[in-house]
Amino acid sequence: MLPLLLIITSDRALTDSMRHEIGVAGFKAYYVETLASARAVMAQWRFDAVVLYAEGFEGRIQGMLASLCRDEGVPILLVEPGADEEEQLRVLEAGASQVVVEPTSARVLAAQLHRLIDVAHPRRPHEPKEVRFGPLRLDPSRAAASVGDSPVALTGGEFEVLLLLASRPGELVHRQTIARTLGRPDRAETRRGADMHVCRIRKKLRDAGGASVQIETVYGRGYLLRLRAESSARDEARVVEWSV
Repeated sequence: MLPLLLIITSDRALTDSMRHEIGVAGFKAYYVETLASARAVMAQWRFDAVVLYAEGFEGRIQGMLASLCRDEGVPILLVEPGADEEEQLRVLEAGASQVVVEPTSARVLAAQLHRLIDVAHPRRPHEPKEVRFGPLRLDPSRAAASVGDSPVALTGGEFEVLLLLASRPGELVHRQTIARTLGRPDRAETRRGADMHVCRIRKKLRDAGGASVQIETVYGRGYLLRLRAESSARDEARVVEWSV
């Protein structure tokens, strides 16, 4: 299984450009834009390494490192533009495992990550945790979903979208974030790709008896996952046609 990276960056253009390069380098990456999202995802999955891009988080880096270091054994590679010696020492003391000073190439960054992972936990298999949300169960290790005892037959893309939503219950997930998860960052495809996947997921959840697991549309922005009472879900399922 490919090493799993959590990449924290506020630069959307960077995540779009890096996705292909990271994949070619032999990693599977999950991108988030905030510390809160990173903490939520790390509570569900076990990552091999965290990459934190400092640009955009000025003044908060040491606090972010302290929070991320709560997960012992996960190395943190900090990428910081123009960091001098004193700054490098400060962030290393705050918890960074390694500092990479930009500019740097994707090849060099990948080599440093492979080395960092090998030192931290050589040949350690991933141990993704089961994600639970009401009757919904998601197993990242097998890309398998179920509602109670009923399996939900999802495509790879549908599973990734549902896992993304389930890892942030009650939190708005923007269409652009879903598009990046699907590997379709182009703006012209963002709305259509996200909407089509969500529409199919909704139908499959309902068919499997998971009407209580509701994907709500936040019009013009994205989606969020909520749990409704079973009785209410059964009543509404008779009269409400699911739509995006």
